Amino acid sequence: MNLFYIQSSIRGMSYVASFLEDNFIGMTWPGTGNLEEMLPEEWNERLRGHYKLEETELAGVMKDFDVFVHTMQDGDYVVIKDDEWAYVGDLGDYYYDDSLGIEEDFICHRRGVTWLGRIPLEDLNDKVQALIHQTGTLAKFEHPVSQAQLDRYLTGMNEPTEGTEGKNSPATKVDKATIDAALHVMRQALDSEDINIRVRAAEAILQYARSQ
Repeated sequence: MNLFYIQSSIRGMSYVASFLEDNFIGMTWPGTGNLEEMLPEEWNERLRGHYKLEETELAGVMKDFDVFVHTMQDGDYVVIKDDEWAYVGDLGDYYYDDSLGIEEDFICHRRGVTWLGRIPLEDLNDKVQALIHQTGTLAKFEHPVSQAQLDRYLTGMNEPTEGTEGKNSPATKVDKATIDAALHVMRQALDSEDINIRVRAAEAILQYARSQ
């Protein structure tokens, strides 16, 4: 598993709200088609055909696409940020969506994301601070993901309030039958027509899986 950072401000406009609400991250450069179905040489031709890029910029865009389409994998972590918070999500597959159009600012190259939680920027450790302050569009965390120390925040988003520690402490045991029944309910919720219910069920299942 790897951790990535992606810029959420594109040409001065923040897409954090869109990423969070619609459960995706993405890059612009519309009009190039689904890059997963092409060789890098074809990417180069498509980019040259649609955009007037100098060689240095073209090389940078090609590198970003290689990371976004091929290096990132389903199940990796991704982090985005605004002025106060870092938002951590579980990555899904790459897809191309130009259903709204192919104007310059449209984000057509996408990956689905299940958002797991948010962390105050000042609580991020030095390694993650370095990651989110890189200037490029995409950056990979060049350490084991455990060194990002994110799980302790994500699994503790619903920490017990003062005076209720005993109710949710690790010492409180839940029998296997109850756990199995709860997981069954969450799996059924994944098929709900309500997107919010599906997302919450997915988050709960992923967090349970990581706690094992």
